[in-house]
Amino acid sequence: MINKQQLLQFSSPLAHDYRMWVHHAGTATASAKVAMWLQHGGFLWLNSSSAAGKSHLLHALAQEYSEFCRVEASKKRLEPVQQVAVWLNTLQCYQHWAVDLYPNQVSEQTALALFHLIERAKEAKRPLLIAWRCKDDDLQPDELASRMRMMEQVMLEAPESDADLGRVLKATAKQLSWDIPDGVIKVMLQHLPRDLNTQIEALHRLEAASLEDRARLTQVWAKKKLNI
Repeated sequence: MINKQQLLQFSSPLAHDYRMWVHHAGTATASAKVAMWLQHGGFLWLNSSSAAGKSHLLHALAQEYSEFCRVEASKKRLEPVQQVAVWLNTLQCYQHWAVDLYPNQVSEQTALALFHLIERAKEAKRPLLIAWRCKDDDLQPDELASRMRMMEQVMLEAPESDADLGRVLKATAKQLSWDIPDGVIKVMLQHLPRDLNTQIEALHRLEAASLEDRARLTQVWAKKKLNI
């Protein structure tokens, strides 16, 4: 009698196809690390030297995973205790926590709030992901700096090819519920600096203009609105 080995049927928990998240060479490591973080927890710091799509990734994750929640710093100058309370009020019902911060140095209040949130995440045994473009030398105060340096840091790189940049722009436009024509993207890539900051800013300008003009979105229209 020949014994047949029974195969276990299961789906891999490490799939990292985050819907609208645009994968390319500069995001491969981060994509895999985030997949591991979703499975095993811990503390993860997504960093980059320039705009690289960290916020775009968090938006994609929020759509894909019901137990994932993203918060950002309030535009009002809240005291650290108040900011933490606002964050926790949103995060406490979720399993995976994420904070999306503006690039470079943040206010002292936000920095202290982030320190306290890290401590609260430890107490609550919640996985925490921090998306923040910040140089190591700019980490202040010392309490926050020590906590950030203990995290696993993953660097993202901006897309380099026109194809990847175009896919990022299309994905970002989709988040805005805007179907951007390929001709408009071609104008942006040909006539504007190819860094992601400039491209995303131009995209938002065009999206606002499209809502106001309600005109046919041609290459000529795009050049006019971008002052090209």
